Amino acid sequence: MVKRLLIWSIVVSVFALMSCAKVVDNERFILNKGKSYAVLPFENYTDTPLAGYRVASVFESVLRSRGYRVTERVWLFKEQEPTRKELEKYLKEASERADYVVMGSVNEFRYKVGVDGEPAVSISVWLIESSTGRSVGGATLSASGWSHESLGTVTHELVRTLIK
Repeated sequence: MVKRLLIWSIVVSVFALMSCAKVVDNERFILNKGKSYAVLPFENYTDTPLAGYRVASVFESVLRSRGYRVTERVWLFKEQEPTRKELEKYLKEASERADYVVMGSVNEFRYKVGVDGEPAVSISVWLIESSTGRSVGGATLSASGWSHESLGTVTHELVRTLIK
């Protein structure tokens, strides 16, 4: 009986780990609370409309909640994805207002097809130093969640993992 219970608990644990995976690759993404940050809409490489705006909004909110200075947005929400030209304009304006600019891409932002429909999110983030225009840090974050979680919840958890 004890052996059967032990085997069952191992099987459940393995299943739990497999169904809610998180991967974070971080290349020197170090933030300084004495500096200011601007967050741009992320480029959206998914089939989910406006995912780049949603991820940027979460990123901006997590930065603020963790005590970082975030400048006023240089962009306004539109009901279409920002063009390359608009993103370049936003980068220039943000670089004039903040010490660092956070930008990136959304590579996956969807609910998996199937019985449970788990959320799946994958984003890449770059930290741009405004004075030089160079990328001084980057990260790739990916996770899938449980069927009762939302895309926003999974995104929030990923960004919180990066911004410790």
